[in-house]
Amino acid sequence: MVLVPLILVISASFRPLVEIYATDVYLIPKEPTIQPWIDGYEDLRPNLLNSLYIATGTVTIALVVAIPGAYAYARTSFPWKKPLFYIIILSLLFPHVLLVIPITDLWYDFGLYNTLPGVWLGHQTFVVPFAIWIMRDFFQKMPSNLEEAAQIYGCTQWSAFVRVVLPLAKPAIIAVLFLAFLNGWNDFLFANMVTDSRGPQPAVVQLYQTINGGSGEATDWQLLMSESLIIGLPPVTLYLFARRYISEAFAVSAS
Repeated sequence: MVLVPLILVISASFRPLVEIYATDVYLIPKEPTIQPWIDGYEDLRPNLLNSLYIATGTVTIALVVAIPGAYAYARTSFPWKKPLFYIIILSLLFPHVLLVIPITDLWYDFGLYNTLPGVWLGHQTFVVPFAIWIMRDFFQKMPSNLEEAAQIYGCTQWSAFVRVVLPLAKPAIIAVLFLAFLNGWNDFLFANMVTDSRGPQPAVVQLYQTINGGSGEATDWQLLMSESLIIGLPPVTLYLFARRYISEAFAVSAS
């Protein structure tokens, strides 16, 4: 069920336009061509760079905020610790589509509209709570005396965190990295609302223009399929490298 649509998309991405609208159905193109891929890449090239910048910035901010935040909730004590953590978790249940218009208005007022920092910060409304949730569970399941043992051998609390805790948390960090990258790379709603054609629009927004047929003309299906595959290749490649760590991180969180 998963492979059949994917095979059809790949097949259509190598077809000339005349074969897309042919009445007879066949899986392998009679006259295969890579022109849809060339046209798709040329169409997406500036937007792919924007997607990379957006995804990288989203990952960086999420890790900078979530790692110390999750560590504080898992390994330290402070007033209102549990209620504050539950508020963070409950924020994941809030429909984020309701935040789009208020955030867009705020970004206009703060000068963040049509800027990369504006897109990065908009994505954190979902990424940071989810990242804190994953990493807090991972930190919490580490041995309770881990930092104390490191301090016996001369580490400070900070160096114990950097040299001992962070390497052990590598699966959770990579899982958060992948999920934050995926959100920054694939998100359409926030990126489309807080940018326009003059700003750093990602590739998924350009894909939407292809779906609509540009200036109202018929959809170029072979171009649409090639662009969809081009946009999907980086997250799939990253997942192939990160899947072992992702499985380990969620296995620890679930145990």
